[in-house]
Amino acid sequence: MQQADASEVGKKMASPWTRASSAERKVPHTRMEDESAIQKLYSFGKKLGQGSFGVVYEATHMETQKKWAIKKVNRKKAGSSGVKQLEREVSILKSVNHSHVIHLKEVFETPKRMYLVTELCEGGELKELLQMKKCFTEEETRHIIGCLAEAIVYLHKQDIVHRDLKLENILVKNNHGGDENEMPCIKVTDFGLSVQKSGVGSENMLQATCGTPVYMAPEVINAHDYSQQCDVWSVGVIMYMLLCGEPPFMSSSEDKLFEIIRKGELSFAGLVWDSISDAAKKVLRCLLKVDPAHRITASELLDNPWITGDTSLPVMPTNVLEMMKQFRDDPEDRDWVELRDSLNGVSLSPSPERTPPAEAEVTSTGSDHEGSEEVSLKDDPDRSSGSSKPSTPTRKRQRKKSFVSTSNGDLKRNGSIVKSSSGTCVGSKVINAPSIRQVSPKGCSKTRLANPKLLPHSTENKASQMSIGGRAKKAT
Repeated sequence: MQQADASEVGKKMASPWTRASSAERKVPHTRMEDESAIQKLYSFGKKLGQGSFGVVYEATHMETQKKWAIKKVNRKKAGSSGVKQLEREVSILKSVNHSHVIHLKEVFETPKRMYLVTELCEGGELKELLQMKKCFTEEETRHIIGCLAEAIVYLHKQDIVHRDLKLENILVKNNHGGDENEMPCIKVTDFGLSVQKSGVGSENMLQATCGTPVYMAPEVINAHDYSQQCDVWSVGVIMYMLLCGEPPFMSSSEDKLFEIIRKGELSFAGLVWDSISDAAKKVLRCLLKVDPAHRITASELLDNPWITGDTSLPVMPTNVLEMMKQFRDDPEDRDWVELRDSLNGVSLSPSPERTPPAEAEVTSTGSDHEGSEEVSLKDDPDRSSGSSKPSTPTRKRQRKKSFVSTSNGDLKRNGSIVKSSSGTCVGSKVINAPSIRQVSPKGCSKTRLANPKLLPHSTENKASQMSIGGRAKKAT
């Protein structure tokens, strides 16, 4: 059969059942009667890998001659749980589109099997490349972890948690072919254990203990509620292995391994670590924090100077809890001293033009204490706290005057009767804060706002409402 005819037959059989995802990309999903229909579209080649209930083959599209990878899954061997896991993986792959996440081209289904057609990564698994190289240079590791961080940031923004990040699930797109200067292009794959949350919050925390033991985060091992931060821990394990060729936590038994992981004690012993920069080691410590609240996020990793190459600024923790802990442990740390010194030049005092009003002194003229009133303002930064402590000096020197209580409850000051009323200064208005009214023999009255703590609240008189810079309402 000619290639064009094979393509036409495939399209004809697929059309009644073709469906597409409504997410970012339109991925064809076709149901067919048997495998022979797929073999008319693709020519199967060598086996690339094998899992518990699936096999991956290299395949060539008959019409375009482009090579792809086809994952063939046996429904019967997978069982109901395996099929659900596969359907979840297909759903997630249909919804993503990123340069460092494996690309799903199309899906085929028969009553017995499911076929996933994905881009071909000729470089194989990253684990195989590591075994061949023994370890990566720091520059190569920076490139790989940077690409991985980009992928994880993208997935986390889509509320997707991978939960099984490991060297085996990172594929290398390009085949090096002996070119040591060529940086590997990686692709995150195998979303069988991945989940897509409904957002943030305690109700969207994950609980299932799953993954590969060496890469599992402490909170996953402890079966506690956990979030996407478990992926960040796995990135730390991968980075450690790329630099030295061995995992950071090892043991002969799984129980002992989990106990070591819970402690999270990193070791940089060995000759290989002598050539690794302190910045890289600091990143590893940030990634492998036992407490996920102190662990950096994927976004913070992507912005880290070790990844970006920007060493002009000191590396400061972006996690608030980690910043507090670091300052508590070493308050004289050079980075903190530099930050403190730089802040010393910043004035936190308000400028004279924007000094908030503290006291409003209203002077009314006329024997009946009515008519025009003049408002003068005095500085008092602590007005809101009700403090009676004076702030900056005023233009007029104030004389100390004593108060004497009279029999009717009023106050007498140097021969003048002082009546109390209530009123509070809020912004530019005087509302319900205690005030002192001084009646002078000359027929002028002055109303000065007093500290609420110094005078009892008066229930006999109503407070007067006045606007700063405008006419005051007649006091009642």
